[in-house]
Amino acid sequence: MLSKLLPWDFLQKYPQTMDLKTESMQAFLIDDPYLERIFLDRIPKKEMKFSLYTGNEVTRDFIEEHFINLSFFSEGDPILVMNAENTPSGMLDFLIQTDIDWSTKKLLLFFTKSSKAFTEFAKNKKVHAIEMDSPRPWDGPKMWQFAMKAKECNFDGAVTRFALENLEHNFDSFFWLIDTVKMHFPDGKVDINFLKELVARERFDFFDLVELFHRNPKLFFQEVLKKDLDFDWLRGLASSMQNHLIKILYPQDILAKAKPSKYEMGVLDMSERLNRDMVKFYLNFFSDLEVLSKAQDANALEKLRLEALK
Repeated sequence: MLSKLLPWDFLQKYPQTMDLKTESMQAFLIDDPYLERIFLDRIPKKEMKFSLYTGNEVTRDFIEEHFINLSFFSEGDPILVMNAENTPSGMLDFLIQTDIDWSTKKLLLFFTKSSKAFTEFAKNKKVHAIEMDSPRPWDGPKMWQFAMKAKECNFDGAVTRFALENLEHNFDSFFWLIDTVKMHFPDGKVDINFLKELVARERFDFFDLVELFHRNPKLFFQEVLKKDLDFDWLRGLASSMQNHLIKILYPQDILAKAKPSKYEMGVLDMSERLNRDMVKFYLNFFSDLEVLSKAQDANALEKLRLEALK
């Protein structure tokens, strides 16, 4: 059945994106790629490893292989489907109309746009569907509080005022600022004047690295290794690269804009030129790098060195 919730209401009601004890087939409709990333990160991956697919791969053969024609001893891997709006015609109906034993199976689908097929699918009692409601123009303070909770931090009033008075009220800006503050002020004592300088400087540095990555990933990693690395910086870089690669994989939000920025035009160009399998590989790479950096694991540096040698 379908529920419509604001992001902070969902987070308050559900501590994890999917409750593995009670849910078998769950669907999300989220049109903001940064918000989508937050809910992807809250999938209980330690308890169960999901296999990643895109909507256009969910064919009849795929459904039969993963959910119907399993051996007696096989439960099948839990499946995560991105861009589920691209699922071939009739396949969402096939999923809910076919007699599938969902007691030992998990299917999690992420949609970025609504459709008649999604609406009908979401109404079915077999499906727990959540449509993430878009924040209203006056929801900036709630968005900022949600962003801090999602990123597991709680900054003081000075940082909050800076965010609300100096940044666009969207998840892109708020998540980026949080990563920047965490990286440069690990003790939580924020110098607002220095933060203002960082906001301008860090954006510029990141764009330079992104251009290098698109030219040649090997050169990107070699350049990163030249820097005075610390785990907080690596974690911020890994998070920013994931956000960037998600935009490349799922550029619908940018395509809907009347006047994309110069950076967004570059994202659209890369979305057409880059191999999607390569982008998915590096999305997983930077996800792992963020986890290792957060744990201050030396293997984070080793991962960078191996990529630089390829």
